[in-house]
Amino acid sequence: MIFYIFFLAFIIILCGRYNIVNGYYIVSKETGFKLAILFIITVSCLRFNIGYDWSVYFSFVYPVYTPQNIGRFEPLSKLIIYCAGTLHQPLILFSVYAIVTYVNIGIIIDTYSESKFEALMLYVCFFYLITLSTIRQAAAASIIFYGFKYIDRKKIFNYILVCAFASLFHKTAMIGVLFYPLYYSSLIICFFLLICTYVCARVLLPAMLKELAPFFLLYLERGGVRDSSGSFQRMVYLFMYIYALIFHRKKMSGILNICTIGMALPFILGGHTGGRLAEYFLIYYCLLIPDCNKRFSIQYRVLFMIPLYAYFFMYLLVSVFANHSNEYVPFRWYFLENLDQKLM
Repeated sequence: MIFYIFFLAFIIILCGRYNIVNGYYIVSKETGFKLAILFIITVSCLRFNIGYDWSVYFSFVYPVYTPQNIGRFEPLSKLIIYCAGTLHQPLILFSVYAIVTYVNIGIIIDTYSESKFEALMLYVCFFYLITLSTIRQAAAASIIFYGFKYIDRKKIFNYILVCAFASLFHKTAMIGVLFYPLYYSSLIICFFLLICTYVCARVLLPAMLKELAPFFLLYLERGGVRDSSGSFQRMVYLFMYIYALIFHRKKMSGILNICTIGMALPFILGGHTGGRLAEYFLIYYCLLIPDCNKRFSIQYRVLFMIPLYAYFFMYLLVSVFANHSNEYVPFRWYFLENLDQKLM
């Protein structure tokens, strides 16, 4: 846990305000932000057995490359794993995913957020630990997020190409195609779509899967409003949505529309399936929430960060007591571990 205290503190030192009144910085804001992204990438590349699926991806390439285990994977993910397996170097696999994921996140926050520090800390506190587990999907979600610049410029063809490219990392990325019409729709239409989504997910989809693909019913049975997994997380996302609904500025209405669907998915499909899909939508909180805070004083915005930090450490504590305590704690470095040890 001590490492994560250092992790957050170092990012704050790099790109947060050192003196809240006079606005002094250890380094310039631009340089500090870039160094913080580089730090996040470095930590993510060099972690060892951190993240729920880390050991699974590791087993694909070490000690023996096993291509038969990745038959269902997407083309670019297969290529990354193939290169790492052929070179007998798992570090390549995790490094490529980390670079793709956090460079894209950094580019969009740097380009579209007027409060880069707040946006980055919101991403770190709410999404970073999740991305250490959802490795392929995290990369795909970051590419979809990068595609926001084409939504903003009304270049629909370019955006569809970005979604198609992201789907080469994880097929669920094609859900990002919905973001373009959502961004330019009204909030009323979004709520109507929510009703349609609920009917489809709870009535039509189960009936179709029962006939066509019974295996996938398992994922729906885990879901729904009775699913308790990630209950606290869902309530936090709901609170953030209500906060944004009240305080968002008109220019952020399109992003609010995207978050509207994402907020509801874990309630409709459950913490597992809905939560994974919601990652594509809710990452836009990183642009939306800091923009809402622009109307408040700098002192308020600093105080606003405290619950974010608390959530980050609460997430870690929950992982410790959830029968898979090695998921995040203690933090372990790749070069300090024996690669031949048995992983849990």
